[in-house]
Amino acid sequence: MAMKNKFIKIKLISQKSGFTFIETLIYLAIVGLVVVGLVSFALSISGTQNKNYAVQEAQVNARIAIDIISQRIKASSGVNIGASVFGSDPGVLSLSMADAGKNPTIINLNQDDGTLQITEGASAPVALTSNKVKVTNLVFTNLGHVNKRRNIGVDITVAYNADNSDIYFNYSESLHTAVSIRK
Repeated sequence: MAMKNKFIKIKLISQKSGFTFIETLIYLAIVGLVVVGLVSFALSISGTQNKNYAVQEAQVNARIAIDIISQRIKASSGVNIGASVFGSDPGVLSLSMADAGKNPTIINLNQDDGTLQITEGASAPVALTSNKVKVTNLVFTNLGHVNKRRNIGVDITVAYNADNSDIYFNYSESLHTAVSIRK
């Protein structure tokens, strides 16, 4: 019996707990792969969020601009053909308004920063687009008369004003519409 107890003690002493060097390397490799995967996933989500922000900003500004231009054309009493620039970029649209305080209403681009602006009468120009975007294309087209109404085509392209070369922020939205003067 004494021999058996001695053998058990020797066996217990020779068994060491802990990790070998190989086990530690495998553990570190697995943890490293998981961390790299999580970081990659987080960067992907961040990039998608940036792209969605740029898309939303360009779309909202393009839609608001085209809506305001359409409203002004519909409310006008005519087009000042000589003061307007049709068929080329950047276009200028000069509208005759019944309200003397808003006559003429001029829609054009600020050449310094690509901001779409409207000037009503003698008032100062008001920006129709935010400073986060710039209008890269603005073309007005004189579509002539249909049913005794003058029709104006509007083509506009609004791009997100990306200060860096990050591909997630590169986005532009182009819209086209035709509007009739109602009066």
